[in-house]
Amino acid sequence: MHLFSVFCTLTAIVMFFLYHKSANLGNFKRIIIAGVLCCLITLIVSFTKRRSARCPLCIGTPLLNSGALAHKRSYALGPLNEGFTAVLSIACTQKFRCMYCGTRYDLLKPIRSKPHRHGNG
Repeated sequence: MHLFSVFCTLTAIVMFFLYHKSANLGNFKRIIIAGVLCCLITLIVSFTKRRSARCPLCIGTPLLNSGALAHKRSYALGPLNEGFTAVLSIACTQKFRCMYCGTRYDLLKPIRSKPHRHGNG
């Protein structure tokens, strides 16, 4: 929701500057103000949710950078850090890699409910 609200607010700002000579500036201003408020609210919710998400293997916070050394298999897109890259990867592909242990997770893969038994019994 936060990424969507940021995208909508940026779109409204661009439209405001493209059509600033139009008579409907009041509508654009209201949309921009509502978008900024929505961005602030969703930023707070997003931060708390990303902070509470934990990697099951290393118990790190893979969606929020803590300043710890990242794993050699972790990656970051361009000017973004590994945490925000993981958030974008989840939003686009439903997969991400933990930046601390390097484990690849697929959120669409079903979780096994029963452990495998080894042996002939």
